[in-house]
Amino acid sequence: MPEPVRGVARARRGPGLVALLLCVLARTAPAEDASPLLVEARLGPVVFRTVERAAARLADPACAMVLDDFDDLRTGRPLAETLAASGRTPSGFLASLRFVDADHMVQCRYRTPWAWIPVGGDVVFVCKSRFLALVKKNEWLAGNVLVHETLHSLGLGENPPRSEEITEAVARRCGR
Repeated sequence: MPEPVRGVARARRGPGLVALLLCVLARTAPAEDASPLLVEARLGPVVFRTVERAAARLADPACAMVLDDFDDLRTGRPLAETLAASGRTPSGFLASLRFVDADHMVQCRYRTPWAWIPVGGDVVFVCKSRFLALVKKNEWLAGNVLVHETLHSLGLGENPPRSEEITEAVARRCGR
């Protein structure tokens, strides 16, 4: 739990942080869904841009075909059908997810993911420090990781398929 804000200097930062948060939430995803991107402000502009670009990538029909490559483990039907039932486009679905900083969570401290989401979940937990290093090294792969997490949100399980197989399928459809 964060400690209470004390002192004049910190109190003056409050309105600026609120303004930054509002700016982040006010930015929109691709126009077809017009959903605001829900990227926690402390993840910063680099992660925000990566989410934006991953959503734009899924707007490409060739990339969106990755939804036909995997099945929803809950229904046994293709992820494309799960998405259709949601009434969203692929990019709009990704943009509807919340992205939060999870550096403080045990999964980021003792394991090596860049991000994760429970099957069917709507919150992508981003291991901020590790993910920022990935963006710096390979921005395209970082975007593909977010597409990978979107597949889990739609119902894709893991092991099987292995995490690497999922990311490779995303790379085949969405580029490297």
